[in-house]
Amino acid sequence: MSEPSATDGLRIATWNLHGFVGEGRRPDPHRSFRVIDSLAADILALQEVDGRTHLRRLPQAFERVRDALGGHLVEARLFGPSGREYGHVLWSRHPIETSAIHPLPGPGMEPRGAIEALIVTPLGPLRIVAAHFGLDPRCRPRQAAAVVGLRTAGVPTVVLGDFNEWWRGGPVHRRLASALPVHTPVPTWPVGRPFACLDRIYASSDVTLRTIRARSDAAAASDHLPLVAEIVF
Repeated sequence: MSEPSATDGLRIATWNLHGFVGEGRRPDPHRSFRVIDSLAADILALQEVDGRTHLRRLPQAFERVRDALGGHLVEARLFGPSGREYGHVLWSRHPIETSAIHPLPGPGMEPRGAIEALIVTPLGPLRIVAAHFGLDPRCRPRQAAAVVGLRTAGVPTVVLGDFNEWWRGGPVHRRLASALPVHTPVPTWPVGRPFACLDRIYASSDVTLRTIRARSDAAAASDHLPLVAEIVF
């Protein structure tokens, strides 16, 4: 992972890898990792780490991510046999003091979970919750409530990931924003002509969001654009 540019803040990012599949409809991990390296993030959430070979994904997806990124990594292997798991990860340039995987409520065709971590950054402790919400609209408000229920008072908090909600003011947004009011919507899907803010970053009121943008130059590597933000707290 490239070093971030000199700053007194932190660069955080979230990206749905889509199983390393982008243009050409074949998985290309090297292309994905070039994009990740270009983000130069301090903290990074990656969704759809996908080793399901029966869906033409590559095996050992989590191992590929771990080997490419190094650093500090928390894996949420949500389902699938060894070597062909599906889930998401949270990576940090800085030490992770504690971490936990929290199952999220259904209904849904696939198990969903949230990664919670306390990261020791140069600016102080930062609590991160990385999540990938379900496709069933009935489950997402419950999952948002579960994530909000994890909050620890007095610790700057960022919640980020793929929330699978098309409407900017929908029930997921209302629930998350009620507890984490720092948020700027940015379209990230589909990559050809983004209009849906599926990928989002929310933060507690003691966090300042300096900048946030979608990386359109990464369009060839997934069906989602990476979302990158600079924060201070």
